[in-house]
Amino acid sequence: MTRRQECGTAAAFVKTADVGIAIVDENVIFRAGLVHFLSAEDAFSVVMQAATVQEAVAAVGALQPEVVLVGTDRVTADVPGDLAALRAAAPLARVVVLLAQEDPLAVKRLLAAGVQAAIPRQASPQELAGTIRGIVHGADRIVLSVARSTLACLRGQGEPQLTAREREIVALVARGMRNSQIARHLVITEGTVKRHLSNAYAKLDASCRTEAVRKAVERGMIPPVMSVMAPPEGYEAAG
Repeated sequence: MTRRQECGTAAAFVKTADVGIAIVDENVIFRAGLVHFLSAEDAFSVVMQAATVQEAVAAVGALQPEVVLVGTDRVTADVPGDLAALRAAAPLARVVVLLAQEDPLAVKRLLAAGVQAAIPRQASPQELAGTIRGIVHGADRIVLSVARSTLACLRGQGEPQLTAREREIVALVARGMRNSQIARHLVITEGTVKRHLSNAYAKLDASCRTEAVRKAVERGMIPPVMSVMAPPEGYEAAG
């Protein structure tokens, strides 16, 4: 049995098993599934769950779990800072990030932030359990479950590649189309267009639309264009 305590806005539990695990994920249903599965494992005990890292930091500091699972939809620029706060609060905890989207830049950011494992959110329960056991019993072990192309980029054998949708959107940007026009053309939301453009910026190491188009053309990711229309005054940024 575990005895539940309230620690700020995060739900905390008294640890009763060998490996105490904290779970941080905004998706309530997904988080509940993790709690259910991990609590059923004899060697694991879920000691805390929270929706955000900010909610979790105080509880993690008090409970000092062996493992912290962090689910994320996107590895934005502030994610490494959030992970650093978690690691500062519980310096001995191993951090496992569950990725909704995989790209080499995201994995590099996570490794630089000191995470011990990065695996897809759609990983099987058995893979997750094996990952936790691996990093707990192997102090210097790093566990990655990534595509072969991502691994090649991490080894310096290639550069981040745009997805088919990202290439399509950058090509439309090269034709001078606004985000709203691209959204209508592709029958997607404008927010989705911005998300894909933000990912493309990161992969191309570009800071604006013109630079992204130029680098994509130089790397052969999109066809050459005669000219790139400058965005009209007040044009909305990618992300």
